[in-house]
Amino acid sequence: MKVFYLPEVADFVEKLSYQEHTRLTRIRKLFEEYSFQIGGKYIKKITASGIWELKAGRIRLFLYIKGDRAAGVHIIRKKSQKLTIRDIKLAEKRSKQL
Repeated sequence: MKVFYLPEVADFVEKLSYQEHTRLTRIRKLFEEYSFQIGGKYIKKITASGIWELKAGRIRLFLYIKGDRAAGVHIIRKKSQKLTIRDIKLAEKRSKQL
């Protein structure tokens, strides 16, 4: 499965620290190679509309998955245990624009 980023997400990724960027890249490559077999430690379904959360330390990449392609539609640095509704709605909005 191939992962690509929307421009907003790519800008955020470029500004990550070296350690966070490396961790995100490693987890993304694992997902590209093994898909959903990487397990719940790294990926979790958020909505029925195809939004998934890829976990890389404190970084959360929201993926919109359709077929064999995954689009990084939103990314956050997680500060609390619970995801905010605002972040989920933004990811859904961006996925509908694809």
